[in-house]
Amino acid sequence: MIGYGFSEAGGPEVIDAIELPTPQPGPREIQIKTEAIGLNNRDRIARQMGGSGLTVPGYDVAGIVSEVGSRVTQFSEGDRVIARTTSAYAEIVTAAADMSVLLPAAITAETGVALITPGVTGYRMVELGKIKAGDTVIVKGASGGVGSAAIQLAVERGASVIGIAASRHETEVNRLGVEHFVAYDRGNPVDELRQTADVVINAAMNGLGGDDDVEMAKDGGLIVSVSHTEPLLSRGVRFVHTRPLGGSEVGRALQTLVDLMAQGKLTVQVGYVLPFTREGFIKGHQLLDDPRHEGRIVIKVSE
Repeated sequence: MIGYGFSEAGGPEVIDAIELPTPQPGPREIQIKTEAIGLNNRDRIARQMGGSGLTVPGYDVAGIVSEVGSRVTQFSEGDRVIARTTSAYAEIVTAAADMSVLLPAAITAETGVALITPGVTGYRMVELGKIKAGDTVIVKGASGGVGSAAIQLAVERGASVIGIAASRHETEVNRLGVEHFVAYDRGNPVDELRQTADVVINAAMNGLGGDDDVEMAKDGGLIVSVSHTEPLLSRGVRFVHTRPLGGSEVGRALQTLVDLMAQGKLTVQVGYVLPFTREGFIKGHQLLDDPRHEGRIVIKVSE
């Protein structure tokens, strides 16, 4: 079985093809014949940091169930699924059954796999914000994968959403259902949005601008951020860092996301579909290294 990974830290060129043993599912796992793989910043960080010995990165996979564990009842061979797993850069992977969901025929493997990480993170941020109908929500990083998912999930809950992104993304962010768009490159959003939000969702790169988040939150408001660093809080504003979901929480999040996508209430932008080759993975990681890339990066496995 072919996989892709690296044995040392470095740039995209350290990624190479590797002959791997075919993984066998445990009692509560499924084996998946890979159709598509989603690339994420965690993959880039793993490559840049390296590890002790061979590393096969990757967390997001879409494909066909080829074998089920002895205690798995919700899946059968031949089912189309998406799953959160590890070592996903491979022709065949295994995944926990409770971190996998069925993928409807109307959703392509490329679109489904692109949904996983940004969708689950956006879902987590909306959950932490306890967003409800009538709330005013500001989403920073509104044009990114996490931000766009958070917008659509908040809109679905009946919130009034304000999106902040670069001016060139105004049309696409408006299509997500925001009631107002603010361009950070046309002025300081704080000047327009001071003490406006019940919840500020900061999905911008590294959660930049935490002090601005405080200024844009109402008295007693809440900031949900991808940043690990708490800003200087005042006026009763609270802060929570979003942390990754695990286990069955991932499965519940994915089911919600897939259901909404099947109903046409959630979209994800796929920016690049690359081949399952060394060149494809290198190109994918070159894109990950470039903060200007737009849209999700997907590797497609040829039949």
